[in-house]
Amino acid sequence: MKVKYYPFQPHCFAFGGFDMQMLNALNSVVKSGVSASKLDIWERDQDFDIIHLWGIGSHNYQIIDWSKKCEKSVVATVLLPYYGSTKEKIFYFLRILLSRAFKEQLNYYNKLDRIVVVNDIQSKVLQKYYKVPLSKIDIIPNIVENKYFETPKMSFSQKYNFENYVLSTGNISSRKNQYNLAQACSNLNLNLVLIGNILDGEREYGRKLEELVSSNKNILWIKELPKASDDLVAAYSDCSIFALPSLDETQPISALEAKATGKPLVLLNREYALQNYYKDAVLCNSPSVNDIEKALLKSLDNKNSAKNINELILNCKEEKVGNKYHQFYLKTFESRR
Repeated sequence: MKVKYYPFQPHCFAFGGFDMQMLNALNSVVKSGVSASKLDIWERDQDFDIIHLWGIGSHNYQIIDWSKKCEKSVVATVLLPYYGSTKEKIFYFLRILLSRAFKEQLNYYNKLDRIVVVNDIQSKVLQKYYKVPLSKIDIIPNIVENKYFETPKMSFSQKYNFENYVLSTGNISSRKNQYNLAQACSNLNLNLVLIGNILDGEREYGRKLEELVSSNKNILWIKELPKASDDLVAAYSDCSIFALPSLDETQPISALEAKATGKPLVLLNREYALQNYYKDAVLCNSPSVNDIEKALLKSLDNKNSAKNINELILNCKEEKVGNKYHQFYLKTFESRR
């Protein structure tokens, strides 16, 4: 059984948590004993059994069609809207009625042999809104690398001379709402550490944030740290709160990493924040500066939230996720025999 991985887009144009997760999953399944590698689009060799697509869209429909013609199994890991609000539900039904492209997307979802989603809420969305039967769905969470479960090798606070801080990591973008978080921390005179590059297409938002940071000594912005690096792991370990008041997420890995280190979370009150992995998170009522301030103060007052490790987070360890994907591929492979 051989598996090939195919990304959602070239990583030179955009690289975020979903792309990092693809690479982490690939490493984990190789360690579990699966013969898996990246698909080389210039290579003519068809010696593989399963192609694993990360995300489904019009750009890879032809990949699905060609794979089926060549009698390959096609699986995918997908991120879906939650359709939790009335506005999102209305948008869905309008797409069903008016959008040929969305109808085509539904058709291709049902051409797949199996699909992975990250939680049971996404599974229900896939069944209800994309008409995929439960028998074709596997729930496999994102990976949290083992270093986040271990004692860090250094002190972030000592190295950067910055302590008692709120932490937020990930690409800087209007969706993730770091500017309002920074403004809230500034208003409350709280230290804030931001770790992440400005996302392509968000230059203006990034410049706005840079102006705010430049006038606030209580904000430290590190543009990039390698994934699971000693500095990044230590940043989680030393923070007081991890905050991600993001407007839209599926299963934010940064919040999983914070839970692995036992840190209290501040998230926006959206469907993604209601997963069991983020149990006990303090939720902002809205993405506004004022509501973020209230949530931060509430989290600081909640003394029982420190070092509260949710046992579910252990299911996100690399070995467990790799084994789940291994079983996922075996089910796919055996169903074609």
